[in-house]
Amino acid sequence: MSIITRGGDDGQTDAMYGGRVSKLSPEVVAVGAVDELTSALGVVRVSGISDEMQGQINTIQDHLVALMGLLSVPAAKREKYLADGFPSVTQVEIDWLESVAVAMPTKFDGWARPGAAGHKGAAWVDMARTICRRAELAAWGIGDDASVEACRFLNRLSDILWLWARKLEKE
Repeated sequence: MSIITRGGDDGQTDAMYGGRVSKLSPEVVAVGAVDELTSALGVVRVSGISDEMQGQINTIQDHLVALMGLLSVPAAKREKYLADGFPSVTQVEIDWLESVAVAMPTKFDGWARPGAAGHKGAAWVDMARTICRRAELAAWGIGDDASVEACRFLNRLSDILWLWARKLEKE
């Protein structure tokens, strides 16, 4: 079977549980931004960071995959999605992100300028942070309860990415 289906050539894509939606719908735009964020974090993982940070990013990527699924399902079908056992992002995952942030140093001098310290990992983390902020804005465009949880998760994640970049710059 070929990956080329031509099914999206009309600006529409298949929705989970049936139907087609515009590729410009808020859900598709938000999922695309989160997908881009997940890819950027993959680059961070292989950029010479600590094993601990790699492990945390792996967990975050798992949560982002769950987040993409949750955001891609129309609100009317979300209950079925969760009942079918698909993963979600809840306060538990948000609390975990907060615990990661609290465990990091937060004293940094001066204004941050990505790439200035010459650490490739830090520069890539800053790139992931900006993508994360765009993903959060896109998720706000959905405007339902699931997107609010997604936005809270992405907001905490952008904080962590900022802290990680500053930490890597100091190393």
